[in-house]
Amino acid sequence: MSVSAPDARWSRQAMAIVALCFALNMADGMDLLVLSFIAPTLQTQWSVSATQMAMVFSSGLAGMAAGGLALAPLADRIGRRRMVALAMGLMAAAMALSSMTRSVGELAAVRFFVGVGIGTVLACIASIAARVAPMRHRNFAVGVLQAGYPIGAMLTGFATAWALPLFGWQAILMATAGVSGALVLAVVMLLPADLDADIRAHAAPLREVIAGPRRANTIRLWVAAICGFMALYFITSWITKLAIEAGLPQTQAIIASAIYNFGAFAGTLGMSILGNRTDVRRLASVLLIATSGVFLFFGGVAMPLWGVLATAFVMGVTLQGGFNMLYPLAAQVYPDAVRATGIGWVFGIGRIGAFTGPLLGGWALGMHWPLVAVFGLFCAPLLIAAMAAALVRPQA
Repeated sequence: MSVSAPDARWSRQAMAIVALCFALNMADGMDLLVLSFIAPTLQTQWSVSATQMAMVFSSGLAGMAAGGLALAPLADRIGRRRMVALAMGLMAAAMALSSMTRSVGELAAVRFFVGVGIGTVLACIASIAARVAPMRHRNFAVGVLQAGYPIGAMLTGFATAWALPLFGWQAILMATAGVSGALVLAVVMLLPADLDADIRAHAAPLREVIAGPRRANTIRLWVAAICGFMALYFITSWITKLAIEAGLPQTQAIIASAIYNFGAFAGTLGMSILGNRTDVRRLASVLLIATSGVFLFFGGVAMPLWGVLATAFVMGVTLQGGFNMLYPLAAQVYPDAVRATGIGWVFGIGRIGAFTGPLLGGWALGMHWPLVAVFGLFCAPLLIAAMAAALVRPQA
């Protein structure tokens, strides 16, 4: 059965494809954010500073930029099914190699290739979901995929809090590699061969993404993604360390980061449902503005454990719930023939913020800034991202 002409109702095949894409995004969340859970242990074992560890975070995020900019656009030519399988295979191999590293330099080099796979998959599955979903459910389909990311991270956080003292960080990285490897087989077996039946014949170059009336929207999306990613990956990379700075022991800090990711899941799911009835630009803007207030509260108010956990949950709801609405917004801007290219470039260019955010946060932490000042540093990017998202004018 062809999936190239979505109608007003969900088909079983379309639901299965979106569910598989959700699982792929869970694996992305596992593979990327597991590093933030084991970072304090690596800092202790390898005697490295927060600034040095930030280089490892940023290496993976630079790889995500390379994947989004260079590999994801090729999916509009060679096929999204094939590209997703290749990217997941690269992630699995690189994760396995990362468990064997012995220094920050080695880990940073391998994490770059983990990032290449993640950046490629993120762009491809968003375009796949937009293609197979009924038109009136497109915002939900593209948005809900992003909820898989924090679920994968949350489950990994709980598993790491239990397994790290028992088995060590190497076993945790190898386990995540196994999950990605299993999903390669799922992609080959479950994604239909006709998914790209009439895409490759009409594949368009990058200039069609930035030409004519789409140019202004593309620039606005790039600005929103850069600034949003700066705040998002500051948090996702350093949430465990930030919770420790807020007064929690390491095990409870890992739990706090898992709670943050549960909030991210709840926010993304809720906003995806609302996205079918409400302008996603408004959802993104309001939540990103609210996040700046949550940042200042988390950094400036002394709280007991339950307060830290509750605020981490709310932060997940507002930050990732708002940012992840940029994915369905981008899917509205670009037509199907260039959607993987358009989305890949939006969130590839956005990685400029993704790999500078952790570096900036690591520098501020290394300078022993007050926690409220560290968080305050990222309020301006949040407000700029909110304004840029509000100015986008969907056309596709």
